[in-house]
Amino acid sequence: MLLNYLKANSSDNINHIKSLLEGRYELVYWKQDNLKFNYPQIAGTLVVKDNKISFTLDSNMKENESLKIIGWGNYNLSVNEYNYGYFDFKKMTDNGADMKVNKTLPWQGMRKYSVLLKNDKLLLTSSTGKQTWELDKKSLIYTDKEWGTDKKEVIRYWKRIN
Repeated sequence: MLLNYLKANSSDNINHIKSLLEGRYELVYWKQDNLKFNYPQIAGTLVVKDNKISFTLDSNMKENESLKIIGWGNYNLSVNEYNYGYFDFKKMTDNGADMKVNKTLPWQGMRKYSVLLKNDKLLLTSSTGKQTWELDKKSLIYTDKEWGTDKKEVIRYWKRIN
């Protein structure tokens, strides 16, 4: 009897976690170096669905340079752990004179996160503690304390569009 309850409760939890995680998101703003960037300086999409993840970023935060990133990957989810990683990642930088394409993955393998579900909020925290995803029914707030080659702290605010 107790085992059936635990199984049902675990199943309900994974469904609730998935309902908060999975969806399509649009980037609203990006904060870095105490500066807040909005559209059209920054635009992006994030889709998390059916164990797949895709990410696009179009950045004009630096004067005379545009940056475009496209990433495709996979994720695994349980009631205790979320892991994701990219298998294809392209970072294109254009300064008007020449365009560079870097296909190096941002990290190798899967990045592991712990899962905490509290009421209608989902908190995913990386094993290093440097990245977090805070999700509810309307938004995803991604914080990274070591983004990019400069290891900058960034906050990305995404609104759920589906």
